[in-house]
Amino acid sequence: MPQIPLTLNDLLFAVAGGVILFAIYRLLSGIIHMFITRSREFSFDPEYISSVLESCYSVFPIERFNFKGATFERGVPVRITTVCKATIEGMFIGINELDMVGLVTDNTIIAQEIKAIHEIQEL
Repeated sequence: MPQIPLTLNDLLFAVAGGVILFAIYRLLSGIIHMFITRSREFSFDPEYISSVLESCYSVFPIERFNFKGATFERGVPVRITTVCKATIEGMFIGINELDMVGLVTDNTIIAQEIKAIHEIQEL
């Protein structure tokens, strides 16, 4: 089998092409990850949770939420199943004007978009 000699330009072109393909891959994987995971988690120490809850009540001021015929009130333990089949269990805090539902788990506060919720069950 005859060998084809590679020039320096060929090698530089291959390296540049690899870098560009890797950059496109990283960009697309970041965008896909952003659309798949629509929840945001913020972790706090347990000793600060009461002061954080007071702040959360102001961030999620609406205490009552209707979803597919069921009504949920602040303080009720719920299980949320997202469109991506992720399950979140916690205490319902409320909703806000940006259509975000607030939940408190053991040491995490989660804001979940309403349009990304498939089902909510009261525990």
